[in-house]
Amino acid sequence: MLLWRDHGLHAHEAQSSAKAGAFDLEAMQNDIAHLKDVVPSQSHSMAGVAFQFSNLWFAGKARNWPLATFFLNEARQHIRWTIRIRPVRKSPAGDPVDLQGIYDAIDGGTMVKLQQAIDSKDGAKFEAQYKETLAECYSCHKASGKPYLRPTIPTSPPQSIINFDPHASWPQ
Repeated sequence: MLLWRDHGLHAHEAQSSAKAGAFDLEAMQNDIAHLKDVVPSQSHSMAGVAFQFSNLWFAGKARNWPLATFFLNEARQHIRWTIRIRPVRKSPAGDPVDLQGIYDAIDGGTMVKLQQAIDSKDGAKFEAQYKETLAECYSCHKASGKPYLRPTIPTSPPQSIINFDPHASWPQ
């Protein structure tokens, strides 16, 4: 797919130019550089992970299993977004840290067990697996040279607009 700057070309003119093989390489390179410049940092996408994973804790503690599944899936999507932003980080020693490889192990292990605890509606297993997942997350933070980012059990929901009670009625 070619990226086109608005140089006064209409969409159909741009398409016919593309079909003819004529495009402005410099303009395309500038567009790519601009897109790289506006991509958010990993901290932005990880804030989304924290938001979803915190809500997951409260949904699980309330035994609202459909909501817990929703928040777990959202957290996983945000982690995938984080990895797409920057798939390889540098360790403190300058060695590459393959975030995708680390996440694949977590996603195929601890996250599966967390989903199984949710599916079985087992509050004790949920709590244990949630804590184990936090430990796995921390191992990735440490491998990435960010040991000061220590995930913990949240003490309050990050938002007040969601009712975690699975038996809540509407309207309230």
